[in-house]
This record gives sequence, C-alpha cells and structure tokens, in this order.
Amino acid sequence: MTITRPGSANIERAIAGLALMMSVAAIAAGCTGRDSAAATRQSIAVTVKTVSTEARSRAGVYTASFEPAEQVAVAFQVGGYVDSVTQVRGADGRMRDLQGGDWVKAHQLLARIKPEVYEAQANQYASAMAGAEAELAHAKKDYERDSELMKQQVIARATYDATLQRMQTAQSELDQQQAALERARINVGYCQLTSPIDGVVIDRKIETGSLVAPNTVAFVVAEITDMKAVFGVSDMLVARLKQGQPQSLTCEALPGVILDGTISQIAPNADPTTRVFDVEVTVPNRDAKIRTGMIASLLLDTAGQAPALSMTLPLDAIVRPPHDDKDFAVYVVQDSNGRSIAHLRKVELGDIVGNEIVVSAGVRPGDRVILRGATMVSEGDEVKVIP
Repeated sequence: MTITRPGSANIERAIAGLALMMSVAAIAAGCTGRDSAAATRQSIAVTVKTVSTEARSRAGVYTASFEPAEQVAVAFQVGGYVDSVTQVRGADGRMRDLQGGDWVKAHQLLARIKPEVYEAQANQYASAMAGAEAELAHAKKDYERDSELMKQQVIARATYDATLQRMQTAQSELDQQQAALERARINVGYCQLTSPIDGVVIDRKIETGSLVAPNTVAFVVAEITDMKAVFGVSDMLVARLKQGQPQSLTCEALPGVILDGTISQIAPNADPTTRVFDVEVTVPNRDAKIRTGMIASLLLDTAGQAPALSMTLPLDAIVRPPHDDKDFAVYVVQDSNGRSIAHLRKVELGDIVGNEIVVSAGVRPGDRVILRGATMVSEGDEVKVIP
C-alpha cells in the first residue's frame, strides 16, 4: 500500500490531472453538455461508484518530497537595469551566464546593476558634505571669536546666541549630508548582488538588460549538503514520532540506496485543509545525489495499531465546490420521482492511497458518487448513470 502525503497542493494537482483526462474522454465519447439557453436540458451521462468501508492498515509506505535544508531568495535592494550576470564556463567550454544547477560560494558576485545613477548621487552628497564641512568650520571660528567677546562683555547676548545657533545648524547640516552620503555609498554597493550562502543555483529570474525594481528576486540559491524529506501523517500517528528519531528512506531515482536520516521537525499544528501534520526528515547529501523534487518512500513503525475502517474514492471524483477554492466536494446521485439527480456534498479528505484518496467525512456507505462526468455536472442536474 502506498500512501502519499495528502497536502492540498498534491490533491489539487492530482485532481486537476485526472479531471482533464476524464473531460477529454467524455467529449470523445460524445457526452452531451448543458445548454444554458435551452428551456430543457438533456441528462448528463455519468459513471458512479458506490461508497463502502474497508479495513485499511495504518501502517504503510509514506511518500515524501525532498526539499533543500536551506533555501534563499536573493533579491536586489535597489532598482535599475541589469548590467551583467556572472559568467561561468559551460560544458562546451564557452562562457555563459550563471544558471540553475551552477554552484556558487558565499559572497560570490551573481549579477550587477548599472551603478551610474547611484554613483552620481554619492558624488552629489560628497560635494554637499564638503560644503557643509566648510560652513561648519567658518561657524566654529565665529563662535570662538564671539565667545571671547562675550566673556569681555563686548557684544550683546543676542549676537552670541545667533552665532551659537548658526554653528549648531551647520553641525546638523553636516550630519545630514554625511548620513545621506553613507546611504548613497551603500546603494552603490547594493548594485552588486552576491550569494549569501554556499550552495547551488535553483533558479535565475533575470536577464542582462532587464529592468528590476527594489526587492526583485533575481536568484534562488539552496544549500543542499543536507536535504529534508517532507511528508504528512494523521493525528493518530503523529504522537508516536519524536524529533531525533532515526528514519530510513528509499528513492526510485537512486535504486539500491538506503538513505539514513533523522526526524528533525514535527509540525505543532495540523494543516487546516487536510488535517495532517507535516514531518521533516533530514538526510545528509554530501555527494549531491539527492535533488530537489525527488520522491522518497519510507515505512513508519506503526506496529501494534489495529486496522482502521475507512472509505476511499478515486481522485477523479473529487472537485472544488463552485466559488470555493478552499474546500473539496463530490457529487452524489440520488433518485427522485424516477429521475437521477446530482447533489453536491462537501467532503473532508485524508491520505492519498495510490489513485484513490481517503474520505473521512461527507459521504456514507451506500452513496453513489459520480466519477466520470464529475466536472461537468452542477447541483440539481439530471444525470444518466451508465456502466
């Protein structure tokens, strides 16, 4: 039995793929769609499955997806035109722009924005700062002179106060110009984008000559000497897992290799949609054989647990309710006055088991759930059940 991590994104991708195939098959078979302008509508041909319960062991092979232990989105802090992307030597021996799959070191230059605008600003503030320094020096001399005259009671108090105020204003102006110059110089430095970590480039999102705004992500860099395998477990199982617990995995992409890892994180809260807890297993990857997105299988120690009664449905029976992108639903066929009518039922989902998914709430044993045609019907439509 293969149990896949039932994340909402996984469910959505699985449902979308099967729904597309079923829709194409239905069109090819000549199934008649609805005509909203018609006064009467023909019944829609569908296939159904009758819900039943079956004993399913809580033990099983869980499927996990590998992710980098650390991943950083490297973004520009200033805007401008991309002047250059760091060049590396490609497999053909020629130089090319840095791209996904290339290794980089911490503080290595990744790309550069044209700095002329920021250099001009820095020069402007440097000139203004020089003028402020000269003004402050002149104001200090006047203050020293008037201080001596004030001691001798040669000048009025108001004249002395004005000289002191002028010196303080000059000092404040100099401080402001100095701060502006420091910011301008920092912006000049920000024109060079560097990697914050040793790692591999996962993605590059810019091209030479493109215009970027501040906070535009240019590269995604990942540290992959350790990888984490992420999967989901139910509330019945999460209490049996502990951080630091050893866990072995296998990967179809690495046949014959046993990956020894450690449970490094257990989510404190369940996902509000799937009601499962995310678990991370950290696996050493010094030889970089494990890549992001690879699928791993693992067998959790669930000895001693009794089989659980559950209901499962094919993935193509699951749809999104109209105007609701958070919940999941199915269409149940009920007979009324000699007609078969489709009714929408919201459901709660559990683990994905092969091409089926556990339904924990929303349907009952004996319900006839629409499979083929589930994406073509609406609440209250008349349907025709075909073999």
